[in-house]
Amino acid sequence: MRQITVISRASLLNSGAVLRFCSILSKGFKVNLEAAVAHHSLENPVRPLNPKTELAVSLGGDGTVLAACERVKGTGVPLFGVNMGHLGFLTQPGTSLSKIADEIFEGNYPVSKHFLLEASIDSGRQTFKGWAINEMAIERASNSRMISIGLEVDGVEMANFDANGLVISTPTGSTAYALSAGGGVIWPGVKALEVVAVDGAVLMPSPLIVDKESQIGVGILSSSPAPACLVFDGRRYLDIKAGAEMLVRHSFQSILMAGGYSSFARRLASKFRLPALGWKEGEALKG
Repeated sequence: MRQITVISRASLLNSGAVLRFCSILSKGFKVNLEAAVAHHSLENPVRPLNPKTELAVSLGGDGTVLAACERVKGTGVPLFGVNMGHLGFLTQPGTSLSKIADEIFEGNYPVSKHFLLEASIDSGRQTFKGWAINEMAIERASNSRMISIGLEVDGVEMANFDANGLVISTPTGSTAYALSAGGGVIWPGVKALEVVAVDGAVLMPSPLIVDKESQIGVGILSSSPAPACLVFDGRRYLDIKAGAEMLVRHSFQSILMAGGYSSFARRLASKFRLPALGWKEGEALKG
């Protein structure tokens, strides 16, 4: 029998809406209902979905989509993100669950590729692998001191600086942490990575938009006054010490996202209530 996995935000798992949605889908599919996995260590990966699953559906917000991405990565199973809260960039807004169920039965939904970034982390004693659909963030492990970071692009030293952190983002994640840190919005089809320092203590050329073939080297300098923590998509974390080095690049892997009927520009305008008013228009309204 055809299979679908529904991944729900934990607080919605037993809600009437989610159970009704699963009941409708059960008329044509074997439905597996699961709660989204909570944040966890990079050293404890999440079990992927059975590749025989036809479709995964996440019910919640962008955070639930990111949790579901861990289950579909490497399987080729498309992920349909359904908004059950605030408008996000990874979920399909303004559509009833019954209509979405009809579209799933008919197979009437677009599918797009979202490229990932991948990172190799050398801690000095062990090498770890990480990935993200949104971003990899390097954050200070304590609230008291900044961390000292070295940055290279394609083997060329760009900067050594102290900061609260560094964000390396995909185009998909450019509207998330990278944007709040001062980065720019990148359209999803652009194959590039973005590098943004978080509250850097010295001037550096930030943000940087690098080519998809570029390799980004990041090190926690041995002189760093504080250890750091790597966080992938705000979900998978790894504590690292001074001297750790990372190599980050565009991954050949991607995640298939189903839905997304409205254009990116339309979602951007809706999320940020565009068009924004320039200072002249704002002064005119005050008058």
